[in-house]
Amino acid sequence: MAERKRILKVRVTDSEYRTIMENCIKSGRTVSELLRESACEKEIVVLGGLRELLTELRRQGNNLNQMTVLARQGRIEFVNPKDLEEVYRQVWQALNSLLSRVG
Repeated sequence: MAERKRILKVRVTDSEYRTIMENCIKSGRTVSELLRESACEKEIVVLGGLRELLTELRRQGNNLNQMTVLARQGRIEFVNPKDLEEVYRQVWQALNSLLSRVG
């Protein structure tokens, strides 16, 4: 990465400031990153709901790991695959929806 020596100062309205800050939060970028990408004409894609989807994927992974441990310990013998299938189908649909917005 090139060493960044130059500093830019810009003035924005309250509304512009709020918009920039909201976009930083949504995209997980710093103000500097967001403005550099915008100024360099790179497309910025904000995927609302991605954080929630990742949280749900982690939860489901934890649930699956816990069921695996219980099954190996002999504490459970059967898990209804239809329940798991429905949860993963919903997560898959949400992921596909987000990816289709990217292109």
